[in-house]
Amino acid sequence: MGYRRALSFGWETRDTLAVLVIALTVSFLVGAAVLGVSLGQQTTTISDEFGSSYHVEHVESPASAAGADESGVRLVFVRATVDGAPATVVGIPADAPELSVRGQTISFPRPDPGTLAVVGGPSTGETVSLTTDETETTVTLTDRSGHRVLQDGWYLSRTETLSGLEATDVVRIERADGGPATPLLSALQFFVLGTGQLVRLLQLATLASGILVGVTTYSVIRLTVKERRPDIAVLRSTGATPRQIVGVYTLRAVVLATVGLALGYSIGVILVRAVLNAAIYAGLPTSLALALTPTVVGLLGLASAVLLVAGVVAGLTASYPEATKPLDQLTSPGQPTAEGSRSPFRRLFETRLLGWEAAVPTVATLSVFMGVVLLLSAVIGAVGPLSGVGQQTITEPDAPHPIASNVPESYASALRSQGVAVSPEILLFEVHRSTPFVARGVNYSAYESFSHTRLTEGRAPEADNEALVGASLSEATGLAVGETLVLGGSTTPGITRVEIVGRFAGTGVQDDQLLVSLDTARHLTTTGRNGVQFIRTRGLASDDASASTIVVTDATVTRRDGSFGVAVEATNLGLSDASRPVSVTLGDATAETPLSVPSRRSTTTFVAFEPPGAGTVSLSVADVTKSVTVDERGRVVDPLSVTVPTSIPVGGAPRISVSRGGEPVANATVSVGERSRTTDADGTTRIRFNETGTYVVSARAGSQQRNTTVTVSADATRQPVQTLSLSPQTPTLFTSPTVTTRLANPWTRQLNATVAVRGPGTDVERAVSLAPGGSSRVAVTLPQRPAGEYTVSSQVGASEPATLTYRVRGDERLATALAGSGRYTSGGGIAQAIQLVFGNLEVLLAAVVALVSLMTVGSTTAAFTRSTYGVRKTIGVYRATGARRTDILRLVLFDTLKIGLFASVAAFAIATAAVTALLSLGELRVFGVALTPVFSPGVVAGMVLAGLGLAVASACLATGYLLLRDPGALLVDRHIPTPEGEGSITNE
Repeated sequence: MGYRRALSFGWETRDTLAVLVIALTVSFLVGAAVLGVSLGQQTTTISDEFGSSYHVEHVESPASAAGADESGVRLVFVRATVDGAPATVVGIPADAPELSVRGQTISFPRPDPGTLAVVGGPSTGETVSLTTDETETTVTLTDRSGHRVLQDGWYLSRTETLSGLEATDVVRIERADGGPATPLLSALQFFVLGTGQLVRLLQLATLASGILVGVTTYSVIRLTVKERRPDIAVLRSTGATPRQIVGVYTLRAVVLATVGLALGYSIGVILVRAVLNAAIYAGLPTSLALALTPTVVGLLGLASAVLLVAGVVAGLTASYPEATKPLDQLTSPGQPTAEGSRSPFRRLFETRLLGWEAAVPTVATLSVFMGVVLLLSAVIGAVGPLSGVGQQTITEPDAPHPIASNVPESYASALRSQGVAVSPEILLFEVHRSTPFVARGVNYSAYESFSHTRLTEGRAPEADNEALVGASLSEATGLAVGETLVLGGSTTPGITRVEIVGRFAGTGVQDDQLLVSLDTARHLTTTGRNGVQFIRTRGLASDDASASTIVVTDATVTRRDGSFGVAVEATNLGLSDASRPVSVTLGDATAETPLSVPSRRSTTTFVAFEPPGAGTVSLSVADVTKSVTVDERGRVVDPLSVTVPTSIPVGGAPRISVSRGGEPVANATVSVGERSRTTDADGTTRIRFNETGTYVVSARAGSQQRNTTVTVSADATRQPVQTLSLSPQTPTLFTSPTVTTRLANPWTRQLNATVAVRGPGTDVERAVSLAPGGSSRVAVTLPQRPAGEYTVSSQVGASEPATLTYRVRGDERLATALAGSGRYTSGGGIAQAIQLVFGNLEVLLAAVVALVSLMTVGSTTAAFTRSTYGVRKTIGVYRATGARRTDILRLVLFDTLKIGLFASVAAFAIATAAVTALLSLGELRVFGVALTPVFSPGVVAGMVLAGLGLAVASACLATGYLLLRDPGALLVDRHIPTPEGEGSITNE
């Protein structure tokens, strides 16, 4: 073969090193591309069901807002008061078209002209005052059902009804046109835009990798050229032109880069798969699926082009100076030593063996390494505060990811009542004018206490339509205190308007979020009423979660299929199916039975007993204890109940009802003093009270008797008779009991009255109309309450209220058991979201760290190989004159510490400047999170020491190869191999 083939394709040991270094660099790029794009595709796949072709545009100047096109809707917002209460009034066009979102049709309400409709409004309509700053009008307020897009608290009206009022702003729902917008359904667009940000970051990594490949190739080609100066002189003397020689060495650089690319691709794929397989084997959760997608292929194609260009440039720059020198300067390469070093730092940093030519490539290599480390520190700094030690997260156990989780918010109330720090939360994936960001539905006081955020401007939210913006998000989007922001739905189509009333500062990713109320977040997600996606806790011992989530709610003596026994009603309040044994005691007999109840369901279990003797016996099951009366045949005898007004006007003859177990009792004797009456088939009778005073009304049926005291007065009014009941009678921390007021009209005239039901967190009024002898029921659901005793009352008009006291059970073990029934993991909500949605974070970081460490060691080894190879003859002389390998290694280490320290400090400065510049340009925001590096003294010192350690390790590897060779081999120059079968070098 001729000299061109010999120089272009002849293989030497240093070429193996160059290819290996290039391969490691490429493996890093391949691994990062595959992992990063797979991460983005994983999130896009999860959110694919949450896409929409509509966007929402907020117009702050209603006068300039043109109407929506025929496929869109134009909503007019008016800030007003309804009967003095602040309200958001929304005008809807009468011809608002239907929207088709993800195969579902959304129709907009069409209120009647002149009316306002709100969820929970009066069903019959009532007149209210609608007032703005300049106008007051009267409209009819009516009830409406909930709507998927419009919030329940909004008052809806026809646009023409509001024509005389000044509009605050306008929101248009239109088909997306590709411009900056807020999607009606944001989750998919959030992840698409976030993946685009990630791909841009990987493209920057490609450019950095090109620098490494260029530096490595330059080092190897430069070393080859310097070693073969005599050969180049011979070639020049025999007719080879400088251009031919430069072309040969440039081709050699391309060959090295090409082989390195092919090998690096294989190493990158194998290493990433090995890390993921190791994670699976170790039991770490990861859901990343690796594949060569068009995005990955595009990235790798760009990377290949960049790296090949870097190889060409390296070959040109390394060979051109030597190929164009005059012939009289092309002499033997010589052996530079410390004394011969031409480094400008010679006087400050004197070296003993190595020269400073390794400093520049080492700085370039370590700069890339430290840039990656800074980004990793930013990722850890962003996620770390939300996955801190001592935190746990409760999510629904069968949810594929936190977005689909649904946990009752009452769990948080129960845990809080027992002294556990909790924060119920909902994640929203939002887009504002093509900028993705994370919003979080929170109870702000709980979130502030749990996450230790602090207000830096404005005030805390006081209403559901108020929000706080994080400092970093404010800087990235320009959102400021006082602005009104329109948000689209996250995982369900929706619109809401929030006013930013404050700005807060936190740690890590907290700064990149918008905080909204839980009710607002529920409207924008598929989380049900009173539900959240997860609950963060602190101070909850996981070993307490072994208690059962099954609660016995009631027990009754009954017969089933002819057998006597006890029916035990139980509810599983947990997020998982559960079982527990319970003991049932009836009188002196005890039986144990297992209870198996599905998640958040109730069951009734029958336990057979022998009938006790006639009389009253005690019944006890778990926390339920009651007395039961049975007759001689084992039948339960319910007590008598007498319904009669407690206040009667003189001359009144109210109807008196006698019942047992809800059934009327006929032929019962009702006595008032000396007078007696017998009830009819309906269990009723009448007795007239002609004189004022206090009387005892006595009802007797068989052996049972019930007495009731009534008062007769001249100023008494005829009112309905109230009977209060609660179901269940003994609610738990997680039960919303229902109080029912039964109203009966015992008089012979119609009664119209207002019933006020008041209790813990409840104040409800209802208008009722009762025909003579008629009855009605008013049922009100009470909110969940912590453990303790509570009183609920029902008052008709100005009469004496009827009261009922109930106790909420709060077994201390129940709250922790409920926490344990969900997916109960250490760390915060975002950390768990990353694990479940993107794969285990530790796996991702481990793969990146492994790749970048191998790449850096390989590149710095190439740099030090050039330096050590330049002094190989000096090393050979030392070895030949008796120096031990450890003596030479000590000299190398002495020089490397100086060179490495300088290179590490310089690399840190360069990496810091580059990352800071990218951050200021907005290129380091991924999925709405700013990757802000942490520059603490520990991080700075650690990075410099890590760079120094890599330099020392690389120098040892480069020197080790020479120390293992025979000293004589180090003293012999190598030249162009003579083509086999030829006696001289020819010019091809």
